[in-house]
Amino acid sequence: MAGLQLMTPASSPMGPFFGLPWQQEAIHDNIYTPRKYQVELLEAALDHNTIVCLNTGSGKTFIAVLLTKELAHQIRGDLNPHAKRTVFLVNSANQVAQQVSAVRTHSDLKVGEYSDLEVNASWTKERWSQEFTKHQVLIMTCYVALTVLKNGYLSLSDINLLVFDECHLAILDHPYREIMKLCESCPSCPRILGLTASILNGKCDPEELEEKIQKLERILRSDAETATDLVVLDRYTSQPCEIVVDCGPFTDRSGLYERLLMELEAALDFINDCNVAVHSKERDSTLISKQILSDCRAVLVVLGPWCADKVAGMMVRELQKYIKHEQEELHRKFLLFTDTLLRKIHALCEEYFSPASLDLKYVTPKVMKLLEILRKYKPYERQQFESVEWYNNRNQDNYVSWSDSEDDDDDQKKKKKEKKK
Repeated sequence: MAGLQLMTPASSPMGPFFGLPWQQEAIHDNIYTPRKYQVELLEAALDHNTIVCLNTGSGKTFIAVLLTKELAHQIRGDLNPHAKRTVFLVNSANQVAQQVSAVRTHSDLKVGEYSDLEVNASWTKERWSQEFTKHQVLIMTCYVALTVLKNGYLSLSDINLLVFDECHLAILDHPYREIMKLCESCPSCPRILGLTASILNGKCDPEELEEKIQKLERILRSDAETATDLVVLDRYTSQPCEIVVDCGPFTDRSGLYERLLMELEAALDFINDCNVAVHSKERDSTLISKQILSDCRAVLVVLGPWCADKVAGMMVRELQKYIKHEQEELHRKFLLFTDTLLRKIHALCEEYFSPASLDLKYVTPKVMKLLEILRKYKPYERQQFESVEWYNNRNQDNYVSWSDSEDDDDDQKKKKKEKKK
């Protein structure tokens, strides 16, 4: 009766009427009633390999535990030939404890946890056999699991359910993908359950969405599923509190803002006016230049001249890579034009402030408001935010180099090392 608590009329703080039959039921602290969408996805996972796509905090792990319990008759008893094992895979060691807690809370199954690759890799086959005999559910990092499977300590045919947490990682060069490749040569592949809050690993264009989802489905040999009633789902997921903050307009009395904006807009107008014929199979010579100058202009308008100077420095470094490897002469000319303009932006900024130090006169009220909000989360560093010394005294290696090539930067680093020696 551990975990159960009974109330009697005599002991109840609610008085003698608390002892009515329907109020006297003993309710376990850890009993959860599955929500409608969780039952719906559980039924899908029982029928076929499934990728569960739900928001963070919507109970994806609980669905995995429910599926484990539904298939628990396959894992009770000694390993092979009588029973199999369920394996939960996570991406990092700190996630193992979370999954272990969930399975132990909602089931009576014996759970083993394996998160240290160095320790687990040194185990012998006999040691692993003991672990598989003692535990019915094995929760391990993907790196440990890959080592176990490749060394033959556990066969895929001995697994009844394979759960992939953050399964969208399988679309990359990841241990998840290598584990699924092992399934291709296995005659009796286990049931697959993928859990993800972000089925796309990174950004993608809308026209590529279907193709990316289908690719993940092919890799995991599963069908992507989500709740049919998204309105109900929204009731249970975490809802952020959105607040609109009025930051006010940016006023620059020095005239630097107007000068930089005029330079960038003039350069964009020049590129747009260039009559460059682009065939369907050829690259647009002006595309990279337009993107860089448009982004720099957007940073200037939203964040101010100081931030625009920083972004210009980063873009110059990226441009150097493009220029170095560009073979087409016309493409190269546009890149050099953009590089020259960004250096001009930097030179104009140097007339008003030192790029190596933070001058709050040249950032917009939006940046100032952001610093105030961040200050609430680090109150002990308040004095740092109220002074620019915290920025001016930071590591010199973080500065943006305005050298003409990466080779020059490497030479400078070598000279610094020689001086230190």
